Amino acid sequence: MNLGCTEFAVPGKLLEDKLRTLEPHEIWLELANDGIGKKRLAGILQSLSRFRVPVKSVQAYCLHELQLLGNKREEQKAAVRHVEETIKIASKIGAVNIVTTIFYGKPDIEKPREKCVELFRHFGKLGEEFNVIVSIEPLGKNRAAFLPGVSDVYKLVQDVGSGNVRLMADTMHIHDNGDNVGEVVKKYSTKLMELQLRDTDSKPPGLGTIDFAPVLKIVRGKFKGLICLEYNPGPDPSADFNHALKFVSGVISAAR
Repeated sequence: MNLGCTEFAVPGKLLEDKLRTLEPHEIWLELANDGIGKKRLAGILQSLSRFRVPVKSVQAYCLHELQLLGNKREEQKAAVRHVEETIKIASKIGAVNIVTTIFYGKPDIEKPREKCVELFRHFGKLGEEFNVIVSIEPLGKNRAAFLPGVSDVYKLVQDVGSGNVRLMADTMHIHDNGDNVGEVVKKYSTKLMELQLRDTDSKPPGLGTIDFAPVLKIVRGKFKGLICLEYNPGPDPSADFNHALKFVSGVISAAR
């Protein structure tokens, strides 16, 4: 299994510290675009050139605050620009995928689904131009009243109808939506561009209540998408990182 890890979950203060941690484990990096400008992008490219750690995915991280379906026109424009910029950044650093979300809470604009289809068709065309997949992450009903589940977002992806717009999933969000994590991953395993491994309360896998055995059995099989650790590290990020690696490796070995 070719495992990745989100930037904020990797121990280390600087990007080079994180790359140094990942390299011996042969783990790829999921970068967070929290407002990367030209100067920082140049620094990122320089750091990446010193290590054998690929970046396979980039999060459009500012969508935690900027709302694609917001009722404020300037905010919506800023959110669209952020996704467009993330696609271009991904292309420049050799990433194949970007992570997007639709909306936190409940949108108060007219016809939000139609607007969503329109926006992601636009992103799909840009993704095709830059050879980047735009993945949509369902957030679960605790965070999103609009299209909260994997099945909801999959139907949206079908309506968008672009080969460059794909479904992704996060194990914690599936669980928080009240769905069986293993069953959902099995059902959509061939549709997922990326699967993020995260336990309940955003803990590292193995420190919450999710049963990862059926999930990782699927991952170990014919799963073709990206697999990525994503969690909020605690007071000892190194201990959390080492635990996550050991747990995932152990469960996969047990599934053989």
